[in-house]
Amino acid sequence: MPEPSIVPDLYCPFPRPPRPHADRAEREIVAWLERFGLIRTPAERERLSGIRIGWLTGAAHADGLLEPSIIAAQLTAWLTGFDDRYADCPAPAEQGVPTARLMLRLRAVMEDPDTAVDPADPYGASLRDLFVRLAAHAGPEQLMRMRSGMTEYFMSALCQLTYGLGGYTPTFEEYLELRRYTGICHIVFTLVDVARGFELPGRVWAGPAVRTLNTLAADIIDYANDVLGSRKEETHHDDLARSLPQVLARQYGCGHAEALRRSAGVHDEAVRAFMMTAVEVRRTTDPFLARYVAGLEAWIVAHFDWYEITDRYRSHQEQVRWA
Repeated sequence: MPEPSIVPDLYCPFPRPPRPHADRAEREIVAWLERFGLIRTPAERERLSGIRIGWLTGAAHADGLLEPSIIAAQLTAWLTGFDDRYADCPAPAEQGVPTARLMLRLRAVMEDPDTAVDPADPYGASLRDLFVRLAAHAGPEQLMRMRSGMTEYFMSALCQLTYGLGGYTPTFEEYLELRRYTGICHIVFTLVDVARGFELPGRVWAGPAVRTLNTLAADIIDYANDVLGSRKEETHHDDLARSLPQVLARQYGCGHAEALRRSAGVHDEAVRAFMMTAVEVRRTTDPFLARYVAGLEAWIVAHFDWYEITDRYRSHQEQVRWA
């Protein structure tokens, strides 16, 4: 394993608002995950507390309403646990068909929360709880956006698993497309307006401005994750490429330090593209659209600041052992 490289600085010029929900969201997700059996031991509780995933989402919804912001934090924690457990490093007996069948069962729960769920399935039971509670704050179209985002994530996670089973390293272009959806941002962005108590009209949500901003914001967060969290990916005991620096190193035949530098450049280019698009969008007279843009910026900067306090990226071996 190569020596850890110095992580390059990343461009993050966005404002940092007060974050009144961050600590409360952190406490709420720990209790919720324990209630559904997603974490089961004091050791896992301690490891989870070091990740600070609730703080991240609470900070991202700094100007949001308390209850939907807590639901958003619980969803982010659910996605983190599921991704670690079934997409990133699944047990050999669960790779392939077992994970695909689980995803189909979870899809059914999303479509109809009254669907019977095996009490021994903590992921199904906790996902149903999220959708039932979210329905008190989100309209039918907002719930549909979230279901669509989850479906895109499941599809991309299965692609990632298939690549891993085949020992295949995606090209740079393939990785960019895959990362946009395995990175869960397109799911959590569906709650930016919900958490703040308004709803973007469907024509605005599906329009080119929001779609471009969502894609750029997801790229920024995912690339920052790959750069700032690169140490964790270096601690895997296999030869799979799981991050942008690893993909670039193989594509260009360069060392890890150079791949990190190239990845930081890709990140910074996405930041500048987002900022240019945001300036254009803010020239409209739609106050809800302006709040949505600010919500994406809050997500970007909260994610950036999170790396100063989280233990998640020290080592793959030190991760939470999810149910």
